[in-house]
Amino acid sequence: MIDRVVIALLFVALCFVLIERVSCPPVALAASAQLTSFSAERAMKHVLAIAQRPHPIGSAEHDRVRDYLVAQLSNLGLGPQIQNATGVGTRYADAGRVQNILARMPGSQKGGPAVFLVAHYDSVEAGPGTADDSAGIAAILETIRALRAGAPLMHDVIVLFTDGEESDLLGAAAFVREHPWAKDAAMVLNFEARGTSGRSLMFETGPSNLDTTRVLRTVPGVTAGSLFTTIYRTMPNDTDLSELGLLGTPALNFAFGDGADRYHTSHDDVAHLNVGSLQHHGQQALALARAFANGPLPRRRTGDAVFFDFPGVGLVVYSEKWAIPLALLAAALTLVVIMGSRREATRFGRDAVLGATATVGAVILSAAAAYLAGLILSLLHATLPWGGAPAWSPLYWAAVALLSLLISTASYVVLRRRGSVKGLHAGALVAWTLLSLATAAIVPGSSYLFTWPTLVVALAALFPDGRGLLTTKGIAMCIAALVTAAMLIPIAYLIGAVFLGVTAAGGIITAAIIALIAWLLMPLLEILCDGARWSTPLICTAAALVLVGIGALTVRASDVHPVPSMLIYALDADSSDAWLASRASTVRADAWTRNSLGPFTQGPEWIAHMFLYPTAIVARRVPSLPLPQPAIDILSDSMTSDGRQLSLRVQAAADATMLGIRVTGASVISAAIDGRAVDTTRYRLRTQEWALRYWAPSDAGALLSLTVPAGSTPTLEIIARSNGVPTLPGVTISPRPANVVPVQSGDVTILCRRFSMPPRK
Repeated sequence: MIDRVVIALLFVALCFVLIERVSCPPVALAASAQLTSFSAERAMKHVLAIAQRPHPIGSAEHDRVRDYLVAQLSNLGLGPQIQNATGVGTRYADAGRVQNILARMPGSQKGGPAVFLVAHYDSVEAGPGTADDSAGIAAILETIRALRAGAPLMHDVIVLFTDGEESDLLGAAAFVREHPWAKDAAMVLNFEARGTSGRSLMFETGPSNLDTTRVLRTVPGVTAGSLFTTIYRTMPNDTDLSELGLLGTPALNFAFGDGADRYHTSHDDVAHLNVGSLQHHGQQALALARAFANGPLPRRRTGDAVFFDFPGVGLVVYSEKWAIPLALLAAALTLVVIMGSRREATRFGRDAVLGATATVGAVILSAAAAYLAGLILSLLHATLPWGGAPAWSPLYWAAVALLSLLISTASYVVLRRRGSVKGLHAGALVAWTLLSLATAAIVPGSSYLFTWPTLVVALAALFPDGRGLLTTKGIAMCIAALVTAAMLIPIAYLIGAVFLGVTAAGGIITAAIIALIAWLLMPLLEILCDGARWSTPLICTAAALVLVGIGALTVRASDVHPVPSMLIYALDADSSDAWLASRASTVRADAWTRNSLGPFTQGPEWIAHMFLYPTAIVARRVPSLPLPQPAIDILSDSMTSDGRQLSLRVQAAADATMLGIRVTGASVISAAIDGRAVDTTRYRLRTQEWALRYWAPSDAGALLSLTVPAGSTPTLEIIARSNGVPTLPGVTISPRPANVVPVQSGDVTILCRRFSMPPRK
């Protein structure tokens, strides 16, 4: 009984400490800190100046921020320049006018390869972008100040403040395509945010990252893992590094992501920014800028690395070439355990098969249960009058973890009545070994999650048996449990509660990890379950229900956890039909949006064309208002060997922030915007119809060139978007409650008009 209580309490305390370690950023340094150190308090003056209001690409507030940054770089003794260009995205169907800000701090070896410090200075329309990405900008400004206060560096440091990142990376694309300094990029450090708090996680690298992560290892307090790079490469997310990556340059990408429900909303503001997150951003930027600028450039080309940070050790880094040998070593130790256990247990083969099957079964059942729990929690909070965002709740994360532990302990109790501890544990080790070998061969960056726990647990299993914890084997198994938890619990928390959400894929992954841990540490599970008693599963059930009950009462929409909302006034100029609309997903979660819309049905398909991805729209008819309409001038219409070539000028009203262009009735062979080719080969999303969104259009409009098949008569659908929803006769829209906030573009007006290109005579 004492052993059971000790294991439970120690493991809970350990999990709490490990989660705190990966959740809490360092303490911000005061403005009185040494001049050569990074001070978040000094950097905050820039955040306060930049993030006063939303400053999206093309807005007047954007220009104010641009001028502020140019002045600050000048005050630091750098000669800033502005790159005016049309950026054309290669990841998304976007283009637009951008104004990148660049400055070069010369080293003792002036010119040539340089270290780039990168962040974007535009925000979304809905919020002031305090974390995303004023914090990144401020971190770089304070880093440059600290660098200039110290000894001269060997190589140049180039500041790149990109424009149009929120419009799908347009500034980075323009820099890579057109700026002469692009050839000098030898190391890129990019700083981002996907929330308003948390540690600055290094989550993505450039190619050949063994060399760069070895340098990263020298920086104290790093939070990083090659698993995150592996996962991020499979996700539909991008930062400026997605475009800068075309340079083939070594790179490190940093972001903090706690408080994701404030991301891209009006609550990404100064009041909700964790200053410690800014401190973590900046101290890593400063240390790495010094290290790389004083080291050899360009960097030595190496292979990729397996890396992870471990408590008390720091960042562990080794070449991916070691992934398979280490997995084979784990397999060899597992084989030794099996051979030794086989001699001591009867019906060993059957028990091992049961153990391997149960391990896989517990993972599958736990994942399925987490999926169902996520649906139930989402439905629960959708029906509760106080709403809430269960996806980002640590309480619900713990409840899902306990649900998985419940399933694992219950399955163990059932099988323990039929099998031996040694046989069942051998089967669990076999399952882990297979995972280790598979990941080492297929995704070596993730292999450490399975290889090292298998190694340490197999080693512990080789010690002679004893009763209780205070034996050689008991102590060895506790050490193995410590190593396993230190590697896997923080991963489970970051994925589940910070980056993916408990009610989505994050809950499924959390449950799978907890089930794997439970079965790998079966000798401790034997003590925890007191052989084969049901008390432990029942305790897990009760604890999970208590957490869900507390969550149902405390997880609610608030200033800290706001409800996102968006209204769209949509006018079809061809029919004079008008709608008040919103995304269906927003309506389901937000009573204010439902009340603002009133009785609604499925909206016209064309309204969704303002979004890149397929989006369900609901709408109701409202009065039509006279709004300025977009126009197309046909500048030329000619035949070439490739087909019919159209040169067009597309214009909208002066307040338009974006022009959406869609071609129907003909395929597009090739296209250019403002004289720059549109390359669709790297697009994340392919559509049947050619489409492009053009941001920050000038009064002169955009110059569009299209080549279509000879004899075709395409139709161009033009959507002009502007900020805000006009006053509508007979429609009452109440002010937003304090816990309901605009998200992404905020409220917008869109006007659609279609132009048929007449046959060429």
